[in-house]
Amino acid sequence: MQGGLQFALAALFVTTSACAHRRGSAADPEQLRPHAARVSVNVTNNSQSAMEIFVVGNGTSYHMGTVAPGVPRSFELPPGMVAAGGHLQFVAQASGAGPRVRSDEVLVAPGDVVDFEIMTNLVGSRATVRP
Repeated sequence: MQGGLQFALAALFVTTSACAHRRGSAADPEQLRPHAARVSVNVTNNSQSAMEIFVVGNGTSYHMGTVAPGVPRSFELPPGMVAAGGHLQFVAQASGAGPRVRSDEVLVAPGDVVDFEIMTNLVGSRATVRP
């Protein structure tokens, strides 16, 4: 009986040691998600006001953050925004419920970089995608 218990403990130790050194498991969410590169968004604000930046796609709106005048800022899109088809629009609104501008719809894929330039005259603002 004593030898059987020692064998069982040794087998348990070897099994747990082997599992502890594995890099993730099938239940690990990182392993289940496709390993796709993120989409970066570079915002240049040439207007006179701080702008709140949003991304809109597939019925969802996500607030990325605030960009001060003359200060470029970078963001990463939430993975769900790209997974939902990648057809997106970028929206900038002056902080405090000021004027708003919406880009044309752009199609993004994992690994793309979007340049969203807010012009002094908001009408000329645009979002462009570079792979």
